[in-house]
Amino acid sequence: MRLEVVGALWGSLETHKRALVMNISEHGALLLSPVPLSPNTIHTVEMNRDGHAVTTEVRVRHAHPTPDGTFRVGVEFVSPLPLHL
Repeated sequence: MRLEVVGALWGSLETHKRALVMNISEHGALLLSPVPLSPNTIHTVEMNRDGHAVTTEVRVRHAHPTPDGTFRVGVEFVSPLPLHL
């Protein structure tokens, strides 16, 4: 059965991809991602270090392709990271 949609119908999509943290500061990070992320979009990121997971919201500032098909993605932390990361 198919339903006709008249007008805009918003939904959400959640995907999980691993990215490598190239560098990190108190304000943001540079990630090596397998997929491009659109600038000014907000994403939830979980970072793991020594068995400790930290989840935070990030805003994408830029995404640039690399020769190997990955993307360098600069993100800004929307909320501060805990000090123990």
